[in-house]
Amino acid sequence: MSYSSFTRLSLVVMLCSFTGRMEAKDFWRALKNWVDSADIKGCDTTYLRLPNEGFIGYGNVYLAGTNAYLNYDQGFTQRGTVNVESHLSTRVATLMSVGISYRGWGLSYSKDLSGHSDSEWSFCSYGQGYGLELRQHNSYSLSGVVDIDVAGVESEFHIKANDLHQRMMLGNFYYVFDHKRFSLPAAMSHTIIQKRSSGSWLSIVNYWHSATMVDDESLAFPIGNDVIDEGMTGDAKFRKLSQTQLSVGGGYAYNFIFHDAHCLLHISAMPMVSLWHRNRRYYDVRLWDGDGQLWHDQSHSIAIGQKLTFNGTIHSSFVYNFSRYVTGVMAMANIDSFPGKSNFSLYTLDWSSRFFFGVRF
Repeated sequence: MSYSSFTRLSLVVMLCSFTGRMEAKDFWRALKNWVDSADIKGCDTTYLRLPNEGFIGYGNVYLAGTNAYLNYDQGFTQRGTVNVESHLSTRVATLMSVGISYRGWGLSYSKDLSGHSDSEWSFCSYGQGYGLELRQHNSYSLSGVVDIDVAGVESEFHIKANDLHQRMMLGNFYYVFDHKRFSLPAAMSHTIIQKRSSGSWLSIVNYWHSATMVDDESLAFPIGNDVIDEGMTGDAKFRKLSQTQLSVGGGYAYNFIFHDAHCLLHISAMPMVSLWHRNRRYYDVRLWDGDGQLWHDQSHSIAIGQKLTFNGTIHSSFVYNFSRYVTGVMAMANIDSFPGKSNFSLYTLDWSSRFFFGVRF
């Protein structure tokens, strides 16, 4: 290759590289402008404004917990009627969290610094018209007393932290009706500034899944004898409860603004009805032959029938904006009910609160 050919080729490569960088830069600029404008487009600017800085980095201190009440009757087992009643709750976990948000998009990770190792991932996308929350929480601190009555003979199982493992997944999808004047991200992700008080009706679609596993085999409750065929010798120990539901509902949210628009007080309440369920209980089943030898070992699951049930979610927050900084406290509660179907009732309250401090940049 001659020197002049090499020079021309080098110029072409440099031009393509420069053009590629310009195209990439134009693409990211267009994407950024689209994301920025989506949070304020069509809004009443006397009520809402977009901060100059798009990003927020923040730290949080979380408090979180779960309370559950279970009442369960099994009739016609090999040992007669079995009733199980329990009040279980998690220790109030203190989690440290770090996260980052750009406009309405945010991701955070929380970790319990104690020996129980509770943890949580959270993703949110709050726009003016729509909002999405995704949360996965792992807890090992569920504890309490389980009362078991077998044909009139009562016994207690004491559950300690780390005996059970609870995994919960929660998804909320919102639609905001008056998104021209009311801002959900102003209260949730703090990427919009609400300048005047306003409220709006909301609609919500909620997905909730919880799986509670017995990690300590010695505490696997022998309450599943109805799964053993008559005439068989064996035992069936409860090992896992799985609950999944899809709910729809709606409610109202309000942002109250005061102290020259530096302070925001938010509250929202959304009752829901569950339209679809998939609930199952799982057992380890062991059967013995006539000589007392173990000949069959398997897992067994039974569906828990459920029709329409009612639940709800509540949010509240206090937000203080000053210069490039934002701080405040937020609280959330989810209430779920499974009343009395198939001799099975379960009521769960899952809650969390957090103190946060963020810096816009």
